[in-house]
Amino acid sequence: MRFITIAWKNLAGRPLRSSLTVMGLAIAVAAAMVLIGVSQGFERSFLNLYNERGDLVVQHAGGVMQLSSSIDEKLGPRIQGLPGVRQVIGGLADLVALEQFDLFAVIVNGWDPDCPVLTDVTIVSGRRLRQGDRGRVMIGKLLADNTGRQVGDKIEIYAQEFEIIGIFESSSIYDSGAIFMLLEELQRLMDRPGQVTGYLVRATGLDDPRAVNELKQRIELLDPHISAVTVPEFVHNYAHIRVGRASAWIISTIAVTLSVIGMLNTMIMSVLERSGEIGTLRAIGWRKSRVMWLVLCESVLLSIGAAIVGVTLAILGVRMLRYWPPVTGFVEGNIPMSVIVSAFMAALLIGILGALLPAYRAAQLRPVEAMRHQ
Repeated sequence: MRFITIAWKNLAGRPLRSSLTVMGLAIAVAAAMVLIGVSQGFERSFLNLYNERGDLVVQHAGGVMQLSSSIDEKLGPRIQGLPGVRQVIGGLADLVALEQFDLFAVIVNGWDPDCPVLTDVTIVSGRRLRQGDRGRVMIGKLLADNTGRQVGDKIEIYAQEFEIIGIFESSSIYDSGAIFMLLEELQRLMDRPGQVTGYLVRATGLDDPRAVNELKQRIELLDPHISAVTVPEFVHNYAHIRVGRASAWIISTIAVTLSVIGMLNTMIMSVLERSGEIGTLRAIGWRKSRVMWLVLCESVLLSIGAAIVGVTLAILGVRMLRYWPPVTGFVEGNIPMSVIVSAFMAALLIGILGALLPAYRAAQLRPVEAMRHQ
């Protein structure tokens, strides 16, 4: 009889315990994957969005949350006039709640009518914003789907009704779940006249790190209260991303630790119940190392099963989460392959760690003493 066949039959002989162990570990794996996958997806999408629009981010110095940043919009033309600057995009951003649709974190962006962002998105229906469009907004397709709103309908923002003049689609999930209005309108609503949240600067000569640093210094010399950072640096240190990243890893570590304890308990009980069987195997000539490998093999088989179930649950869960209204515009709906590979490796590690002690104890059983439990 093959070695792995014995391990499989041992597990199949206790279907309820094996199934509960697999499901417990699978849920832990799925939870960790969803948390880490969503966190990494959020950061990756955020990075892609900013990379499409600029190379440097200019915001208020010392700010960790961009939404709270406030810069005089007169700074934009001054930045545009610097050598090495190809394009400057300034805008205002805010988060609002659309309680009637159970949406509590919808991004609102204010742009100038000639802003490239408005021309980069694809209009699904209606038209783009233009000068003089007071009381009018564009909304992303994802937000339109979640609210059931169409061109010509009204949507309430800041306790005021706005007419939807266009529905757009974007490569960024954040834009697809957002609201666009004219910058001047949003400044009035937020009581921040003449202010923007920050600037995205498209630079020339990015192949030369020294040129980039010099441009950053030239921008910061314009105003002692602003800072200029590269897009990757800005996204990596963005407050919401840092909190999400830390929370995901802390909760995942707790889940993995509990899974190791659960696997340890399962394998210890398995070894105790099969003391007689292990004694028989030792009596017919099985070495200690072979007994250890048998217990480890059983644990690894459980882990592989749990990893397969957990990965499946995580993929389905994240895809469903993408359409859950409260997180509209923040969840991509897919899990990176690196996270899937890490999940399988983590499951195997849990299986090995959870079986080391039981495997050692099984190997130390003396044949005569073990067979007394028969």
